[in-house]
Amino acid sequence: MQGAEVHTSPTTDGLVVRTRAGRATPIEGPSAASALATAADASASRTRRTWVAGSILAMTAPWVLWAVPPAGHAAYYLTVVAAAVVAFHLGVLRHRPVPSWPWHLIGAGLTLRFSGLLAATLWPGAALVPGFPLTVPLALRAVSFAVLVAGLVAVVKRSGPYRTHRVVDALAVSYGLGTFAWLLFVAPYLRGLHSTDRTMAFVLVMGDYALLSAAVLTVAVAVRHVAHLVVGLAGLLLVVSDFLWWLDGIRPIGNVPTTGPGVLALSGYCLMAVAAAHHTAAARRLERDQDVPTGRLRMALFGATTFAYPAFVLISNVDGRPIAPLIDIAYPAAITTAFCLYLAVRSAGLARDAYRREQEQAAQAAALGAALAEQQALQSQLTFRALHDPLTGLANRSRLTEALERTLTGASATHPYAMLLLDLDGFKDVNDTHGHPVGDELLVQAAARFGAVLPPGALLARLGGDEFAVLLEDVDEHECLALGERLTAALREPFRLAGHDLYLTTSVGLYVGAGPDAPSDVLRNADLALYAAKNAGKNQVVRYRPELQTAHLEQVEVLAGLRRAVAEGEFVLEYQPVVDLVTSRITSVEALLRWDAPGRGRISPADFVPVAEESGLIIPIGAWVLGQACADAKVWHERFGITVAVNVATAQLRHADFLTTVLGALRHAGLPPQALVLEITESTMIAATASEMQLVVSRLEDLRSRGIRVAIDDFGTGYSSLSYLRKLPVDILKIDRAFSMDDPDGAEGQDAALTRAIVQLSRSLGLSTVAEGVESSERAQVLRDLQCDRAQGFLYSQPIAAPALDELLAEQTARTPR
Repeated sequence: MQGAEVHTSPTTDGLVVRTRAGRATPIEGPSAASALATAADASASRTRRTWVAGSILAMTAPWVLWAVPPAGHAAYYLTVVAAAVVAFHLGVLRHRPVPSWPWHLIGAGLTLRFSGLLAATLWPGAALVPGFPLTVPLALRAVSFAVLVAGLVAVVKRSGPYRTHRVVDALAVSYGLGTFAWLLFVAPYLRGLHSTDRTMAFVLVMGDYALLSAAVLTVAVAVRHVAHLVVGLAGLLLVVSDFLWWLDGIRPIGNVPTTGPGVLALSGYCLMAVAAAHHTAAARRLERDQDVPTGRLRMALFGATTFAYPAFVLISNVDGRPIAPLIDIAYPAAITTAFCLYLAVRSAGLARDAYRREQEQAAQAAALGAALAEQQALQSQLTFRALHDPLTGLANRSRLTEALERTLTGASATHPYAMLLLDLDGFKDVNDTHGHPVGDELLVQAAARFGAVLPPGALLARLGGDEFAVLLEDVDEHECLALGERLTAALREPFRLAGHDLYLTTSVGLYVGAGPDAPSDVLRNADLALYAAKNAGKNQVVRYRPELQTAHLEQVEVLAGLRRAVAEGEFVLEYQPVVDLVTSRITSVEALLRWDAPGRGRISPADFVPVAEESGLIIPIGAWVLGQACADAKVWHERFGITVAVNVATAQLRHADFLTTVLGALRHAGLPPQALVLEITESTMIAATASEMQLVVSRLEDLRSRGIRVAIDDFGTGYSSLSYLRKLPVDILKIDRAFSMDDPDGAEGQDAALTRAIVQLSRSLGLSTVAEGVESSERAQVLRDLQCDRAQGFLYSQPIAAPALDELLAEQTARTPR
């Protein structure tokens, strides 16, 4: 988009590209930023090209002076100077540097210098004050020096922070250059002047020296700033042109020579204009330049300056000229004094910098040391956390594994080792009842009790939750069993927490090894022993036996088969009739789960139901049983008026979707809730915590409110049957087969007495009773005499499939119509 300008429009939300022809095109969306960036780059490119072209033109103008006829030298010279001064002012006005007054001071100095040239050309002998040998041109030139120097120093000071040693070094360079210039240019010129003219010329010389120092300072300090660098070089050209005039014996006022000094002077003026036209004239303050050591070239230059005055004295004595006080004494003494002051300042600065660096290095060393110490402490803390339990401070699983690997490396028949896994029995009940803070404190105290009974060298670790481990080396089986008993005994005393006496027990699994086992095998074997200890009744020590591994493998195989059976539908239901002891009619059936595994035949529920409950597969299996039993019972209920009983596992009853599952099965089958009985075991309540007990009771009440009845299966086998019976919302008690088997003492036997107590208790609570496992007519008669309501067992029928039950019920109806 050639020649386009990009700006925002007050009437639109986007950008507008306006061409030179005046046509405006709005830019919206993501292209606006891209167009703005492109236009900015184009504008910057045009500005650079314009500046370069102007700079070439400006630097060519001085050299044209030689091509101008002698008669036009003065006019051309003054014209170029005037143009340069005007261009300088225009550049400052265009870029508007902040602050702008230093640049305006330089412009004023250039204007005064031009005014002096103009006055010298038009009125060369005009006296400023009558009777005083100071002309107007000389006065303007002298004042211009002061204004130019002030402007340059202000530009340097306002351009940004800088290192003090740069200023001092710039003054040293100015001293050296000024001394050699004095010897080569100024002193010969001053000796040729009358004493009156010499004083005024000395003032101008001092002005040039001041301008020299300011120009060198500008170049030395502002080396990263193009405009400042160019303006400093321009000042140097003006000074050098004056020195060359004096070398030719020409006063640099009122003369426009065609020689080199005139070209250099015009170049200085033009460079001033070039500097003001550069965009960096408006640049903001720069960051402080990097503090770098003094280079060899600079050190050589500074060293050369120290020989300036001795060379001056040597030359003055060799040529044998008479000593002039002003030329040979006053200036050298002043300039040498200044140089000595420089050396003092420079030395102090170096000492200060060295001290500062030393302090910085000391501070950095201290900070580094503190950081390293903090890092080391943090690393130690992280290492400790990585290998220890944050709650108890015991070793964690990672550290136990590392220690076990070292132990296994040196294990042998003469150096056996042992691994004990401990699990706190009843800890979950404490957590659920009293909260996790109490549970955490309980873990800490239990860990302390375990640690108190361990022998030296034993490693106690917490593996997570309420599971701990102990690693022993060079021990025998008897010592380990004795230690296991001490560990179980350590928790028998109550824990006093949260105002309560809390009781816990611990189950211990022990594995003693002497060979190069893998750490995972050691932990697995100890875990199998722990599992056996918990299944055996808890609060005991069980040593690993190979049979545990065999049983575990069988369990793994059963679990894999169960997963396949769930996916492929390998389960079937059989039903066992429940008979009224008075009428001998079938009034209900119990659904019993069977698994016909391909290649293995029928598997006993005792072999796969515990595995299903532990793995969680009992949830989908139990849902299928409910659905299938309700579907089968629908016809039986409609034709024969019987109900169906379905066993419910503990995990099912506690599952969040249990109520939905039961009601869904009834709704899908079309079976009324009154035709369904859910059988739960006493273990469901005995092993439950207080919160779980409340949950179960709430769900059973919800089920009963919908017409579903609840039965307690295997009643009489639990430790707290009577206490739980008072809390549970149930309808039926099923007396365990242990009380229904044939008693050799008949109705007078102990089992009959217990059965009588259960029946009487049931009647007092308004519950009906069902005796399980009835296999003889004699036992049935005893139960009938005890006024037990119903019975089931092989005496009446074995569990049979649904079609066989259909025939049995039809036959019963045909034989004894209702």
